Amino acid sequence: MAKFRVKYFGSNDVPVDLIKPILDEIDAELVIARPTTDAEIIEAGRDADGIIMHGAVPFTKEIISQLKKTKVVCRTGVGVDRMDLAAAEEYGIKVCNAAGCNSIEVSEQAIGLLIAISRKLVRMNQYVRDGKWRRHTAELHRYRGRVYRIAGRTMGIVGLGHVGRQVAPRAQGMKLNVQTYDPYLDPKIAQDMGVKMVSFDELVKTSDFISLHAPLTNQTRGMFSTAQFKTMKNTAYLINCARGGLVDTEALYDALVAGEIAGAALDVTDPEPLPADHKILTLPNVIITCHTAANSDESYVDCQAHAAREVARVLNGEPATTEIKDPWLLAEAQDEGFGGV
Repeated sequence: MAKFRVKYFGSNDVPVDLIKPILDEIDAELVIARPTTDAEIIEAGRDADGIIMHGAVPFTKEIISQLKKTKVVCRTGVGVDRMDLAAAEEYGIKVCNAAGCNSIEVSEQAIGLLIAISRKLVRMNQYVRDGKWRRHTAELHRYRGRVYRIAGRTMGIVGLGHVGRQVAPRAQGMKLNVQTYDPYLDPKIAQDMGVKMVSFDELVKTSDFISLHAPLTNQTRGMFSTAQFKTMKNTAYLINCARGGLVDTEALYDALVAGEIAGAALDVTDPEPLPADHKILTLPNVIITCHTAANSDESYVDCQAHAAREVARVLNGEPATTEIKDPWLLAEAQDEGFGGV
């Protein structure tokens, strides 16, 4: 009989060949479960010493209070907005995530979306597919709209954490001036990166591109809504590869229709998934990529292996490397129900 039992919660094809050898090192048995309700989570987790969670599986106080044996839970992703961190701390369960494992992918997507939305790449691709090819014509310019040089403009990064710190040098490599708003950031980090720290209002008012990389909390939910869109430049673009709830979707739609901002490129939305008939999908100045920014073959391996190693470390009596201990996150209430991956 194995010394430990580790449950894997998730709907994906579990990379057993990757995870099992890591758990074998501490004599832990891997058991796969696919709960779809809170009750199923409780039932599946009762005998688990550790849990690996893939996707946005809820972890409420009611669930936590009944997992008497569980010592550690690690997400294969970064967001912990569906996890009651305060309750986990109260019941002595360490909660970890895969912070940093997919930061490169998300930063690459953010920069890709910046280029695609501002250079009108998706729109021009559709123009060609529609059988049109009319360079240097008034008709083409009306269809495409105005295009500005990216170099020399200002990017505002909201949240200079793992992802933001990958976005900044990529933006600087494109000759963008980079500034950030992050109330929890050590100013020396920004200084060493050549990134200017500004207030939130200043960032909103002066940025040509705003890229969101903040966690979803009570303070950040809806941080971009009507007031912010009215303050932004009407030539500015919003990019969101963090959490959909950071942006008020209705207010964004109104701002795009009114021409208060030039466009938006969203990997995440609120609601998510976005209904196929949602009105924002009718707008030509929006790109949406269905929460795929973190995905690559490499990040999948890194995130899955990291989660397994974190669980193994804790069960083996070693300290976790990505335990969630930020006081401002521990105070948060979690979202309810199952979410996307």
